This record gives sequence, C-alpha cells and structure tokens, in this order.
Amino acid sequence: MAGLGTNVGTSFSLAARMNGFPTIGGMQVSTWFFSPIQSFKGFMGDRELPSVHFEPIEGEQIEVAFTNTSGMEHTIHLHGLDVDQRHDGVPQTSFAIPTGGTFTYKFKAPHAGTYMYHCHVDTVIHFAKGMYGAIIVRPPDGSTNKAWTGGPTFDTEALWHLHTLDSQWNNTQLFSGPGTARHHPDIFMINGNATAEALVDPHTRIVVGAGQKAYLRLLNTDYHWARVSLGGLPFQVVASDGRPLQTPVTTGTWELGPGERYDLLFTPTTPTSVNAQVDYLDDASGAVLGSAQTSIVVT
Repeated sequence: MAGLGTNVGTSFSLAARMNGFPTIGGMQVSTWFFSPIQSFKGFMGDRELPSVHFEPIEGEQIEVAFTNTSGMEHTIHLHGLDVDQRHDGVPQTSFAIPTGGTFTYKFKAPHAGTYMYHCHVDTVIHFAKGMYGAIIVRPPDGSTNKAWTGGPTFDTEALWHLHTLDSQWNNTQLFSGPGTARHHPDIFMINGNATAEALVDPHTRIVVGAGQKAYLRLLNTDYHWARVSLGGLPFQVVASDGRPLQTPVTTGTWELGPGERYDLLFTPTTPTSVNAQVDYLDDASGAVLGSAQTSIVVT
C-alpha cells in the first residue's frame, strides 16, 4: 500500500500526556508524548513513544488545536516550518500553554516534505522524554504516493523516528539541571521499539516488491548522531529538512545530526530479506554507543 495515509487533512487536535510507562528493550521507562485529544496513545495509535504524526496538505491553512491535559506547561514548536512568532511554540518569544489551557496553532505548509514538532518548554528534558512527532506535508493534491509536486512517486512508504533513551533521565528527572548535563543512552530504538520489537513492527519494517519503489522518511529525534544502513541495499538521498536535493546522492550509509530529516528512495531488484541498522554515535569520538535494527523484506 502506498503511503502512510493516516491523519491526512488540514485540521488536527493534540493533547499533552505525561503518563506513559512502556517497556522498551526489557526496561520500563517513563515517557511523555502527544496524542490525539480523543486517544491516549502516540505514534500510529498504538504506543507511548514517539508522539502521533500528522499529515497536512501543502498550501492549505493548517490548524493544530492543542489542549494541555498534563500537569506542566507545554508548547508545540513546528520544527523546520516557516510560521509566525505567535505560532512558533518557543515560550521565550511567544508563550507556553498552562495546565488546562488550549491554543490553536495555525500555519500554511510551504512545501511538501518531512518536518517535525516538539515541545519547547525545558526542551532538554521534555524532548528527551518523547514530546516529539513527525509532520509529513503532502502535495497540494493530497496524494500519498508522491513526495512533492514533480517529485518521485513510490509504491510503499515508511517513517522512522531515530532515538535513544537514557533511562535515568526518563525515570528520575522532571526538570533539566545537573542531572541532565550528559545524556548516556542505554535504550536504542526505531519508532519507540528496540531491535526485537522493531524487527516485526508493522509500522517500521518495510515490505516491498522487487522492482517497486520504497520511500523512507528519517527523523533524528535524538541528542546523538545516527548512521543508517539498509542491509547492503543502495539508496538515494532525495530530500533534506523538507526540501528536495538538487542532485540526489546514491550511497549505502547516511548520517543524520540531531534534529535533521532526510528522505531516502530505493528500488530493490531481487527478492531478499535483510536487516536495516541504525547506529547511534558518540559526538566526540564517533564510536557506536548502541544500535537498533528492523527488517526489509523484498518479495
């Protein structure tokens, strides 16, 4: 099936949740996240990390109605999108939403592509705990099998949040400070799952027919660099931070810095089954801190 095709439209509602407690990689961790107001789950409606994604349409007036149902101030910062100061969600230059408060963020999506959003209140800890999600801007015609107007089409699509957890941060820290001076991850994930679950997660693993095109949207929602490989399958890097690359790059590995987004396109030609891998890297040395895998099945 082409495209994620979920949460497509021009009007969305989100609520802040601070009551997640999933088991990831054998450890229970406290997570905070955004979900639809009528739901208590984040990404794809079935987990408490990462937050729900939504898919606005390029050129339309977009409204995101936010209700703060939690016990702290929060905002929605539209990372990578050009919005006015009032709707940018940075409390130092706009305002934060208090407990029980509501606000409707408004913007026009300027270009189809991959973006993200996150809470910008005490970003160090709120971001680390999971208050982030993807924004996939669809082309003006709303199609879910085309990257942008005049851009590549595809037969299947996947969205990967690349992220880690420092369980000490998640389980003991409510505010940033001396205890959050360094992030020491001990859980390594794709879309909120460590390897065992990510290998079989239907919203993470990729199944594509030989000769078909797969489109992979990557978000580095972490404090560490991430290196992605697709089990030896070559791919093209076609877009960066919501904009097409003038010349796509063909490679077998790619690295993303914190907050970066890249779109990959690949067309496998032979039936196979491989494991894609994300290595999370130490900023100073480049050493691998840990990894997560998921599966790619070519039929």
